[in-house]
Amino acid sequence: MWMWQTIQDRLFGFLPERSALTMAVIYFVVCFVSLKISEKLTHAYSLPWQKQENQRVREKIRKEESE
Repeated sequence: MWMWQTIQDRLFGFLPERSALTMAVIYFVVCFVSLKISEKLTHAYSLPWQKQENQRVREKIRKEESE
């Protein structure tokens, strides 16, 4: 039993307390979810001239006009 406790202390002794780890995981989840929501809202509310597919079409038209 003592040997198992020593091995466990060596492997997990450097980790912070459980509450700190829990708060870190919660913080990570909140940051990740807010980032994804922000990306979706940015894409949903982007103006037509800001969208990638429209920019590609405009570049194609410009190239055709210059030829």
